[in-house]
Amino acid sequence: MSKSRYSRKAPLRKSREEVLVVCGGQTERIYFDAFKQVFRPLLGNISVITAVRAKSPMQIVEYAIKAKQLKDGYNAVWCVFDKDEFIDFDEAIIYAQRNGIETAFSNQAFEVWFINHCRFLNSAMHRDKYKEELTKLLSFHYSKNQGVISKVCDTLLTEERVRTAIANARFGYERHKAYTVPSKPSAFESCTTVYRLAKSLLNWAE
Repeated sequence: MSKSRYSRKAPLRKSREEVLVVCGGQTERIYFDAFKQVFRPLLGNISVITAVRAKSPMQIVEYAIKAKQLKDGYNAVWCVFDKDEFIDFDEAIIYAQRNGIETAFSNQAFEVWFINHCRFLNSAMHRDKYKEELTKLLSFHYSKNQGVISKVCDTLLTEERVRTAIANARFGYERHKAYTVPSKPSAFESCTTVYRLAKSLLNWAE
């Protein structure tokens, strides 16, 4: 990462300030583990957990609620999950809000967030097309292989590209909220709110 204001000396923080990020899959976990390393030392303590036993958005939220109950004092608790074909997507988002859990969702999958690092998605794209699109944008073959995902993170995790992704994803989400019918996350195809988590972490570091 090029030198930026994120390379200045980190301010002293209270040791209890900690953000818990519960990821529903390995791709998300690899990304936020890498995010934590790239933007260290200003991010403080971030615990990234992969809820490997969770099978649906609701189960991921329930996992996060239990984790929050087991350890009091998290600065924030986030769930990162995809819509895929799950039918409890909207319900899980509402349930999380009611229990003080933040959500960073992607419809249809986390790769929407990757694409936003490179360009704005101005139309719906089925997840079957993500592999082809990312291969074109990244100039190397995209797959779910752990080594490939790590290479994706090495390529995309710069301050400039993360801020581009935040701007693109935020605009896409706001446009869906204004114009998509019905106005609910499960209808917002090619939309992601992972930008909220990324922005929150970077703002917290300032």
